[in-house]
Amino acid sequence: LPDFGYIDTGTHVSHFSYTLALELGFKNIIIIGQDLAYDEEGNSHSKGFAYGEKYDAEQGYENIKTLGYGGIKEVNTHILWYDYRVKLEYLFACNSQKAKFYNATQGGARINFTEELSFKECCERFCTKTKPKFEIPKTLTQNRSEKLLNKLKEKLKLDLNTCDLFLNDALTLKQALNQIITSNKDLPLEFLQNVYKSIQDFNKNIDEDEFLQDEVLRGNFHERGKMISEVLNLQIKDEKLYLLEFVKAYEIWLGKFSEKLNEKKEAVSKLALKH
Repeated sequence: LPDFGYIDTGTHVSHFSYTLALELGFKNIIIIGQDLAYDEEGNSHSKGFAYGEKYDAEQGYENIKTLGYGGIKEVNTHILWYDYRVKLEYLFACNSQKAKFYNATQGGARINFTEELSFKECCERFCTKTKPKFEIPKTLTQNRSEKLLNKLKEKLKLDLNTCDLFLNDALTLKQALNQIITSNKDLPLEFLQNVYKSIQDFNKNIDEDEFLQDEVLRGNFHERGKMISEVLNLQIKDEKLYLLEFVKAYEIWLGKFSEKLNEKKEAVSKLALKH
């Protein structure tokens, strides 16, 4: 990893595991236990699972049909597992030049951008008699440790500054949008177009900032897209009316964004205090 950089954690532990394997430079990555679907009896977990084979937390979602392992038949899944799978597929597709992914689960949902292979076949193909040689890392000197710690402190300081900048910009923009919504005035089209441009500029700054793209806010960005799509689905022909609806949706989202960014800031602040 780049010094004190961020790793793509995804929204579940397995996603992080595969990302870590990629960062460590592995070329063949074997996936196992990634059913992401109910079995034929409707069980969400294997026999002996501590919370039961039909874990209550997995039973409250509407079933979704998806193609099963092997591509022969469909299986039942739900929205969270479906979301996990899509995120994994995106990860695997983006890194197809770095590594080959083998799905040895032998059941559950089909995961695209992987080669389906049994674990036995994976072992036969990749396990050789040659033992890997691992070098034991050398202990850091006091001077080197202090330099790295100072570098971490500086990074955390920059991250907190980034949080403050975006929180201030979000608050300023939200207040401006709120004034537009509550003004009850017939605002000129050109004015609303300029407001829309300000929103787009803010979006661009968010999307290009590396600190905000470390998965913590991923769900919030998804919600932004969903709220905008709902405005588009209204199919409003009048541009002024459309821009007003867009402003209303974005003003609501800015509140949600600020809330999540504040949570992120608190987490960074706690880490900074430890050092």
